[in-house]
Amino acid sequence: MKISFILFLFFSATADAFVPSVSFNTQRHAKTSLSMTNCIVSRKKFLATSSAALFTAGILPGTAFAYDPKIDDIKLIIGLGLSLDKLADTISNPDTVGVALDQIKTFNKSPNFYVGYAKNFISKSVKNNADGDSRMPLIREASGLISSCQSLLEFREGLTGQEASDEAVRRVKKAQKLIAEFVGKSGVEDERVQKFAASH
Repeated sequence: MKISFILFLFFSATADAFVPSVSFNTQRHAKTSLSMTNCIVSRKKFLATSSAALFTAGILPGTAFAYDPKIDDIKLIIGLGLSLDKLADTISNPDTVGVALDQIKTFNKSPNFYVGYAKNFISKSVKNNADGDSRMPLIREASGLISSCQSLLEFREGLTGQEASDEAVRRVKKAQKLIAEFVGKSGVEDERVQKFAASH
């Protein structure tokens, strides 16, 4: 067994993170929010489940497996994508931009969570080098764009006031498009997934 896999199992039992919850409402998504304080799930639970999935799916050297992706396998990524509409609105409003900054700071406590989540999902169908899959850069860039809004809204990138807010909204919208592209390429055959991908 590879050392990296052993380390993965170790961290699955010790790490915690904050991620938004998901409501699959195809009519409206008013309940989605990037607020990490209100929408908390345990990274420990996710990684522990992922560890077991790696055994049952056959992600061990020399094994073969078949995988039929389901909407539950990417629901946290979809939830992040849906939450970005609300985040963009919060950023664009001078009265609530401080709230948006706090939410982004919370996101940045674990900025690579979604990258790891996406890699785990891809690993279920890509036996070797899931990290090199063409879908991985989509989530990496999306996470990076969201994360970068903290320094932007703290006026550390040369922009201030409304200019900084406008640029932050642009980055959030771009991140949302990248997430939608990832979801569209996920292989999940579900009408709700396709609607989300098409709407962004």
